[in-house]
Amino acid sequence: MKLTLKRKFIAVLALTSLLGACSLFKNERRFEPAKLADIKQSIVVNTVWQTSIGSGGSAGFAPVYADNSIFAATPDGTVVRVNAENGNIAWSTKLDTKLTSGVGVGDGLVIVTDRKAKAYALNAQTGEKVWDTELSTISTMPPIAGFGKVIVRADDFRVQAFDSKDGKLHWSFVRTNPILSLKTNSRMALINNAVIVAVPTGKLVSLNLNDGTVNWEIHSASAKGPSDIDSVTDVVGQPLVFNDGVCTSSYQGNITCYSIKNSRLTPVWFEPFSSAVGLGYDNNIIYGASIDGTVAAFSLANGQIAWSDQTLINRGLTNPVVYQNYLYVGDLAGLIHVYDTKSGSLVGRFSAGSSKDIVSPLLPTDKGVVVQNGSGTLMLIRVN
Repeated sequence: MKLTLKRKFIAVLALTSLLGACSLFKNERRFEPAKLADIKQSIVVNTVWQTSIGSGGSAGFAPVYADNSIFAATPDGTVVRVNAENGNIAWSTKLDTKLTSGVGVGDGLVIVTDRKAKAYALNAQTGEKVWDTELSTISTMPPIAGFGKVIVRADDFRVQAFDSKDGKLHWSFVRTNPILSLKTNSRMALINNAVIVAVPTGKLVSLNLNDGTVNWEIHSASAKGPSDIDSVTDVVGQPLVFNDGVCTSSYQGNITCYSIKNSRLTPVWFEPFSSAVGLGYDNNIIYGASIDGTVAAFSLANGQIAWSDQTLINRGLTNPVVYQNYLYVGDLAGLIHVYDTKSGSLVGRFSAGSSKDIVSPLLPTDKGVVVQNGSGTLMLIRVN
């Protein structure tokens, strides 16, 4: 298949704690985060700029790069637009509410959601509120906007489409919920007047933006055992969308790539790889960070493993991203680890300014990698 290209550590701890009551994980040390050995740093990671934008962090908050700006939000109600060149804040709006997710950027709007199950649309140029609307329930997945619609997937897994101009509900899509599901770092994607979104039990669907009808549906991950916990599986991160295909990662599942032809999807390859975060991509190589801390590189064409590293076992890794031949991945101690993309060697380590867990996905841009740390600081870093 020829494809041309046109987070975080989830609440698994709650599941393991539940199982721990049954002594399954009692006195287990194999789940402890790996201690970091000193490495020979052959590169230097520089902070291009950093700015405090608010307070706190959560998996539902993902910065967005658009119009030479970084748009971001924090749980305390702060929404900002930051100049991507120098980190200067173009505008900062403090909403009188506690946010649960953000941001979606498109159609001249910046979208966030709150604990009162409402979505808010701000003017992307000024930060002024344009409209707000009620949701079916709270949403901890970042919204997405474009093609005249604002799309929100609520925590009851209902997908709702609102008019970008006034917030009026256009359509709603819902499936029967499983007994158990994951609160994952999952995100949606827009392409060709459709939204691609994960729904429970390892499924990914493409919905027509006009009316919410299903264009196609794939079962990217399947249950692996008889118990309810064994059956917990979900597509995680943001799907990699190509002109003629899509690649996904899943918890208790696989990395899978499909070809798309006439609205029909055909699996091209899959590799067993349980992840809580999305995939990275660069130069025909897909990068994954597994739930156990393995970082690996796969050929886009056939899934062959180029390299794999287990230095960061159980360190609650973020999504991996690439900038100029280096792979960046964050961890639960607020550190950024840097790999050489060709050799898979760990060549650098960098503190993101806080010891708190990095839960927002890393964001690659043409200027470097944007990091939103657990303390509400936004920064741009890169290897020079």
